[in-house]
Amino acid sequence: MKTFLSFVLMLGLFVSTGTAQLSDFAVKKSFEDRFKVIAGMMDSANALPQLDSAKLAIDQLQSDFVRHEAFLDKALYPSTFSERMASLRSLHVLTYDRIYLIQTQGIKLSEMESRLASLTSRLDSLTTQRDQLFGELQESKKSLNALREAVRRLSSNLTAKDKLIFALVDSIFQPYGSNLQQVADVHKEAISQKLEKANVVTRIYEIASDNVKFLEVTQLQGKDYASVIDQYQTFTNRWAGLREKIAAVGAVSQPLPAQAGKKQMGQKGAKTISQAEKPAGASETEHVDSVLTEWRTKLNGTFWASLAREFSNAGVSVAPFNDAPSFSASIRSYVASARSNNVDPAPFVETVWKEKIDKEWRDALSKESMLGKVEYAALDKQVSELAREGIDVKLILYIAAVIAIVILVWILLSRRKKRDTPEAQST
Repeated sequence: MKTFLSFVLMLGLFVSTGTAQLSDFAVKKSFEDRFKVIAGMMDSANALPQLDSAKLAIDQLQSDFVRHEAFLDKALYPSTFSERMASLRSLHVLTYDRIYLIQTQGIKLSEMESRLASLTSRLDSLTTQRDQLFGELQESKKSLNALREAVRRLSSNLTAKDKLIFALVDSIFQPYGSNLQQVADVHKEAISQKLEKANVVTRIYEIASDNVKFLEVTQLQGKDYASVIDQYQTFTNRWAGLREKIAAVGAVSQPLPAQAGKKQMGQKGAKTISQAEKPAGASETEHVDSVLTEWRTKLNGTFWASLAREFSNAGVSVAPFNDAPSFSASIRSYVASARSNNVDPAPFVETVWKEKIDKEWRDALSKESMLGKVEYAALDKQVSELAREGIDVKLILYIAAVIAIVILVWILLSRRKKRDTPEAQST
């Protein structure tokens, strides 16, 4: 091993002393020869110390030829000096990673690459299917049953893509353990390259954008929202964890254009989805944060607007609301008003609350990110008490009417009896 290292260092020293006197042709040939030798070293390496020697050789090569960078950029066209050096360093990282995983984890890099390729292929397949489903959604709006089926299938497609993208992420990070702060720099760079090769962050951005579009073009029912809310929360939590990992490995987040709006699929005259705009040069991770904020805003907006329609469609007038606090205030205000004005509570309690809100919206409203279980239970109790009060009033009126009738009959019978008694005595 010492002989191997000495050979590499002597090779670098010998060539470095002569590069200043070389002709342009010789400079190019010398660079390419040393490039091939180092690449060959890494291809044949089977132990980590060999790759440590290769790393020194790469550093020496860059140091010796950096003064010729302008010439080599022309001589190596269409490649450049910096690109060739970057390819060597990338090869070093991947080779180091391959040997490390085999020696420490018993994992073959080819097996990992195969799994990543499989997951990527399945994601691409779901993307194609998604485009078709968005088209079907537009075509099926004339039929309620067809619309519901299209919504169900599209929702399942988006859920599957959510799971697959994070399964892809897990496959990349899992071999290196949970504590990424202790992972060597070379392995962090390997993880970063895998993330970039699989286009992970961009795929996450696209999936989040698909969910925004889904809310824009679909009118969900109350019973649909619980799973949609869970999907958003799970996706957001997984992204938060991945964002921390990306920062831990120092992955480079590529800048995106100022407007990265996706186009709606399956429609003629496609239009750009309205998405939060970021300044030019904003990173991919910042764009994901931005579209997740938009997803949350769109989800809240459609949720409370759909819930408000349940009251207006039933002809029940409640104070406007657009979030959890205003919804609670609206229901409490209606209950108080109905109680003080002796309004018949049946249309509100029976038609809206019991048949719609409690049956179809309870699961979604009980989510802590929306209304919460405690507040929903409190509102439900108030509405139930209002219903009992309505029943009690009717019962009291009914009993009073019965008593009045009994008293009236008793009075009439008493008078008749008194009238009949003198007649009987005179006879």
